[in-house]
Amino acid sequence: MSESDVQKKENQSNDEIDIFEFCSRMWNAFVKFVIGIKDFIVSVIIFLIRKSLWIAAFAIIGALIGYAWYGLSKPYYSSFLEGNTGGLDNSVVIDHVNKLNLLTGKPTLLANFLNITEEEAKSVQSVKAFYGIDLNKDGKPDFIDFKEIYNPKDTNQLRVPSFIYLKVGVFDENILPSLRNGLFRYINSNTYIKELYRIDRDQKKQLIAEIESEIRKIDSLQRSQFRKGFKTDNLQMVFMGNEPEIKLFHEEVLDLYARKQRLERDRDISDEIIVVMQDFTPLSQEENPVLHYILIFGIVMAVLGLFCSLLWQYRNTIWRLIREDSSKK
Repeated sequence: MSESDVQKKENQSNDEIDIFEFCSRMWNAFVKFVIGIKDFIVSVIIFLIRKSLWIAAFAIIGALIGYAWYGLSKPYYSSFLEGNTGGLDNSVVIDHVNKLNLLTGKPTLLANFLNITEEEAKSVQSVKAFYGIDLNKDGKPDFIDFKEIYNPKDTNQLRVPSFIYLKVGVFDENILPSLRNGLFRYINSNTYIKELYRIDRDQKKQLIAEIESEIRKIDSLQRSQFRKGFKTDNLQMVFMGNEPEIKLFHEEVLDLYARKQRLERDRDISDEIIVVMQDFTPLSQEENPVLHYILIFGIVMAVLGLFCSLLWQYRNTIWRLIREDSSKK
């Protein structure tokens, strides 16, 4: 074996040793990292166990405060109505309704706008209208934007232009029927909305008449072609090969009929500006249940208990640092 071959084998062996050593160091570092995380979690658990009496005591006090706060506060309930504005742009109606939310807490003004009693207006906690959001571009809402997270720059989100969702918060569920009637009176009394609705109805009526006229024209053209075809000399068609082609319009007629029926359905389904698809239900959801207060106050007080336990544990050190700082001044 030549000297160059021996040197090549030695270099190859050294490379293999370097790779093995690198992998070994990486594995050891990973093991130390995992052990460090484990030790940290264990130390945190031990620390919390040592401070568990403080944390538990303050958490119980917080839960009692939350329960007392719930007893002093007035619970309210939420319910929503789903409607369809048809050919009317729902943004106009939604903006109009959302102006009412500024009047909640002002029962006299709210009662005048909704034509309800002042006592009923005092039971209204909130009134808001929301959009339905379409995610798959099928024209149907996939979720209701109650959290108002719609981003106009996101092309995957589209507001459905005909659906509207009225959400109300009330302290007394018994006022929902009266509140519903008041909301619809408020919407129907808007002159601009009424004029848009009238124009939409007139346009539907004109479009239906135009579609009926087009159907009659197509039917007349179809009959005319059939008559011409039957009057043609059969012998002339055979020998000259100039048989006229008769065009059928079945698909066009059916499409027009389907469009006419959709317009008639939208026109006749209701005389109201908003067609109610799902009404307010008295089986609404309580928005501020007792568990809500207990959890919030309990968690806040538990954190405060942990902080107080640290202050108590290091009280001597803290006082010493304060005295040293005061003596320097």
